[in-house]
Amino acid sequence: MKRFGRISMLTLGILGLSLVIGLATSRQVRAAVTALVTVANTAANPVPTQSMDAQTAFQANLTVGFNGQSVAIPQGQRLVIDFVTINGVVQSGSGPVQPSVILASTLNGGPQTQFWLQPGPSPVNLPGENQLYLAQPVKIYADTLYVLGACAGYSPSFYSLNVSISGHLVPIT
Repeated sequence: MKRFGRISMLTLGILGLSLVIGLATSRQVRAAVTALVTVANTAANPVPTQSMDAQTAFQANLTVGFNGQSVAIPQGQRLVIDFVTINGVVQSGSGPVQPSVILASTLNGGPQTQFWLQPGPSPVNLPGENQLYLAQPVKIYADTLYVLGACAGYSPSFYSLNVSISGHLVPIT
């Protein structure tokens, strides 16, 4: 019985010590009371309720070869590219060729950055054709944008890729 009493006293002592340490080290956090916010919009100055993306949406469709094309971005705006699709045909009678599309962009007048996208064979391929396809989300920022074609492997006898760019414009501050 003495042993049970000692164990009980030891257990109660540990619990009491834990309670004292817990209370001593705890900090109460009190929320600061702030003034209520009042929105004072009038009929002449209403709160916007529609998506700003719809107003700043951007799309461009280009057919590129090795010469490339510039994409017109309005002055004072930055293009944020969200999605790119590429489709087309590249042929070579000499051997295999891997086409690429390069999105070359600049920001704040800085150096050009190149983003290389490589379309692969379409799941539905006609005999004698090298139909290519790519559709993917991206995140590319551009104050200026130049789109051009490139390839690795043998020189193509025919190169034509359609590039569709989807994104939105944001003001440069």
